[in-house]
Amino acid sequence: MSAISVEELLATSVALATERDIDRLAQQIVLLGCKLCTADGGAIYILDITKSHLEPKAVVWQGKPIAIDYATDVPLREHGQFNTQNIYSYVAFTGQQTYIDSAYQFAGFELTEVYQRDQLLKCKSETLLVMPLRDCNQQTLGVLELFKVRNGHSSSFREVEKVAQAFALQAAVALDNAMLMAMNRHLIQVLDASNRQLEAENKQLRLQRKSSQNYEIIGESEPMQQVYALMDKVLSSNVTVLLRGETGTGKEVFARAIHRHSDRNTQLFVTQNCAAVPEHLLESELFGYKKGSFTGATTDRKGLLDEAHRGTLFLDEIGDMPLNLQTKLLRVLQEGEVKPIGENKVHKVDVRIIAATHCNLEEKITKGEFREDLYYRLSVFPIALPPLRERKEDIPALINHFIKGYCQTYGRKVIQVSPAVMDILMRYNFPGNVRQLQNIIERAVLLCDKETVILPQHMPDQILLDNGAALEASDELAVYTQNELPLKEMVQQYEKKLLESHLRANNWNQTQTAKVLKMPRRTLVEKIQRYRIHNEV
Repeated sequence: MSAISVEELLATSVALATERDIDRLAQQIVLLGCKLCTADGGAIYILDITKSHLEPKAVVWQGKPIAIDYATDVPLREHGQFNTQNIYSYVAFTGQQTYIDSAYQFAGFELTEVYQRDQLLKCKSETLLVMPLRDCNQQTLGVLELFKVRNGHSSSFREVEKVAQAFALQAAVALDNAMLMAMNRHLIQVLDASNRQLEAENKQLRLQRKSSQNYEIIGESEPMQQVYALMDKVLSSNVTVLLRGETGTGKEVFARAIHRHSDRNTQLFVTQNCAAVPEHLLESELFGYKKGSFTGATTDRKGLLDEAHRGTLFLDEIGDMPLNLQTKLLRVLQEGEVKPIGENKVHKVDVRIIAATHCNLEEKITKGEFREDLYYRLSVFPIALPPLRERKEDIPALINHFIKGYCQTYGRKVIQVSPAVMDILMRYNFPGNVRQLQNIIERAVLLCDKETVILPQHMPDQILLDNGAALEASDELAVYTQNELPLKEMVQQYEKKLLESHLRANNWNQTQTAKVLKMPRRTLVEKIQRYRIHNEV
């Protein structure tokens, strides 16, 4: 054999290092192996993904790749034991390079694949060199076979065994890298597909549910998320909505949000509190009247139902509507017809009704105070609004919202809430719900003449008594008035109490607390450790 030039070795290294496709690399390995070792042909078998079979990947004969349709997989096990009778399986299992000097006279291995190949290629293999391809962890990747046939020339591989062994090591590295890159490409494709699926699902979820920011309603708690999800269902329809909830839960706010995001948002949103006006006035307000229909009717007047034509009419406290007006409202819902007072003819209106009540309508039906048929027409799509006591995690955001609004209204500088006040409000049950909280904050902002912090003394007495917070109030005031401690210690005591209060208010969620306090989370964690603050629950 002639000496292998440096150029040939370099070209071989480059060829193996630059090919990334496993099929093409396998073919390249056999071609280069045949060239370096002056073999007449060769084949490469690669372990399948189950690591149970060697799959033929490439066969080369006389310097050219040939089809391998005749080749079959080689099992590594037979009858539960390693198949050491087959030469390819033996080399893959043991990792030992195996040389056979005379294939047709050798009885140590089954050479069925060799004889079959020779028959198809119309040749007769003389010597075989089968080399393991193993990764850096000595795990089998496959086997490389080189063979020479009887042609009157020297058919020995002895003089190139070391070259073949070095080449097999280099080929194994290239094959391992290609397999890793193929696996990475596959994982990237799977990840991309998963990301695309997640993006599609997120897009669908965004279409299915608008956020509180879209609705411009303060509240991100789970009960509020459920309300938003129900609101989303009625935006693109004209279905009648019945908002049910305690006084002060903000039923009109939700009704306006539904109108604002519906297809009717370019038309009027008209409101009427059914409990705010006497019966005879409520009828004329809703249905309108003709001139001369009663004393004082000097001109025709359009009713709210006509004003809300193609828009939305919000009827608050629908449970207090008189029975005779309930009958007329039922006709509007069923037929879309309105008959003003003093008019003999009816006319059509296109109006969406959103009703609201804090009453137990079922109980009123039992007492005969509310029409059952009207109830079923109104409650086509009921939405129950949660009381504030059931969504207390929204209280800090509501407080900040109200403080900001009233500071702007009354021309005050930004006012903060002391920890004790936040704790008091988080513990309070708010029978008047959001409206009561709003009134409390407005009163507190007005009482803060010079202070920049809302203190317990700015809270209504009843809340302090109901909350059992009188002692806490005096304790916090002491922080501002005592002179016995040095200033540094007073500040540290106040800071510790501030952190404890906000952590408690945010259910000991450090990330959320840091966000509320507008400080880095790392700083918050350091202060918690410094002051030895612990959740005692």
